[in-house]
Amino acid sequence: MTVTENIAKYVKDIGVNLSELSRKSGVSYQALYASLSSRSRFRELRANELTDICFILKINPMDFADKPEEKKE
Repeated sequence: MTVTENIAKYVKDIGVNLSELSRKSGVSYQALYASLSSRSRFRELRANELTDICFILKINPMDFADKPEEKKE
């Protein structure tokens, strides 16, 4: 999963209102909707949008980065 997909799942799981997130983060509602809710108009979050959203939600952006699978020996 991409960072944007991970953030979208997190936002959905905790029930964040996109209008409120838009107002607080300064990221346009259209960008949030296309990135976090719309399957037909999917777009990746820009770096500044990601950091603004994470700041408002008080989460670490690195928590959503893809991590390589640990090798089992």
